[in-house]
Amino acid sequence: MSAVDAYRAAAARLLEDTAQESAGLGRASELLARSLRDGGVLHVFGSGHSALPATDATFRAGGLAPVRLIHDPALAPWEPTRVSRIERLPGYGSAIAQLQDLRSGEVLVVISHSGINPVPIELAQQARERGLVVVAITSRSHSLAARSRHPDGLRLLDVADVVLDTRAPEGDVSVCLEDGTETGPVSTILATWLVHALAIGAMERLVAAGMPPPVLRSMNRAGGDGSNEAVLAPLRGRLSREP
Repeated sequence: MSAVDAYRAAAARLLEDTAQESAGLGRASELLARSLRDGGVLHVFGSGHSALPATDATFRAGGLAPVRLIHDPALAPWEPTRVSRIERLPGYGSAIAQLQDLRSGEVLVVISHSGINPVPIELAQQARERGLVVVAITSRSHSLAARSRHPDGLRLLDVADVVLDTRAPEGDVSVCLEDGTETGPVSTILATWLVHALAIGAMERLVAAGMPPPVLRSMNRAGGDGSNEAVLAPLRGRLSREP
C-alpha cells in the first residue's frame, strides 16, 4: 500500500470511528437546536490550524446562517510563530471573551486538537460563566498524553459541557513512511466533519419541530443571493464578517 493509500485509509477509518460520538453529537445538536429556536447564534473558535474548521462553518453554503466566527488575527494559521506563543499566554483567552457578544443560552464550539493551551480553555470558561453551552472538539488521546499549559492544569475537555472526540492520534499523524517519518495530519478533516455534523443534527431537529432551519444557499446558484439576504436579515449586527 502506498503512503497516499495509507493516509486515505487512516482518514476513512477515523471518520468511521466518530460514530462513537453519536450520543455527544445528539446532545450537542439538541442544545444547539434549542438555542436556534430562541433566536440564538452559534459561536465557533479555534486558533492556528484549529481555526480552519471554525472558519469553514461560517457563511457556508449549505451551512447554518446564525454562525459567528470568533476571530483574532494574532491566532490565525498563517501566523504560526505568533500563534504558538500567544495561545499559551494566560489571560489572552479571557480578554478575547470580554470583547465578544456572548449571550446566555447560546452555544460556543471551541476547537483545539491538543486542548492544553490557556487561550481556548479560558474562552470556554468565560463562556460558561456567562451562561453559554460549550462544546469542545478535541483529541482525547493527545490531550491526555500532553501536559496542560493552563496555570491550573486544566484541559479543554475539563471545562466543556459536551466533548466531541475527533479520535485524531497523538501528534496529529496517521502515516509512517519507510524511513520513520511521521505524517498524515487528520485533525482538520475530523474537526470539520464534527462541526458540520453538529449543525446538520440541529437542522434535523428544527425540521422535526416544524421550523425551517436558517440555512445559507450557494451564491452561485439561481436565487441564492435573495434567499441568503432573507435568512441573514434578522441577524444583522450579530455576525462577524457579514457579506
